[in-house]
Amino acid sequence: MVLSRHRAYVFPVSASHSELGCQFPGEVKMKRKPVIYGLVAVVGAIVLFVVYYLYLGSTAPTGQQPLVRLNSSNIDVLKKSFNDSADSVRVMVMLSPT
Repeated sequence: MVLSRHRAYVFPVSASHSELGCQFPGEVKMKRKPVIYGLVAVVGAIVLFVVYYLYLGSTAPTGQQPLVRLNSSNIDVLKKSFNDSADSVRVMVMLSPT
C-alpha cells in the first residue's frame, strides 16, 4: 500500500513476488514494437494492393485496344459495336469482383 497526501494506492502483489520487475510463473511478456511493426506492414501491404488493383492494374498491353469501363453512358456504344460485327466471331467477357 502506498499512502500519499490525498489517496491510498493498493497494488496487489503476492509475498513471493514482491520485488519490482519480477515475472509471475507462466507469464509471457509481449514486446510491443514487433507487433506494431507487423501490423503496420500488413496494413501497408493491403493499401498497396488496393491502389494497384484499382488504379495501376487497368492498363492494356501495347498493341491492344485500351480497356473500357462500362457504365450507363457508354453501354449503347457497346451494344452497337457488338451488333455491327455480326459476321465475325464475337466474345464478350464481363468480370465482376463479387
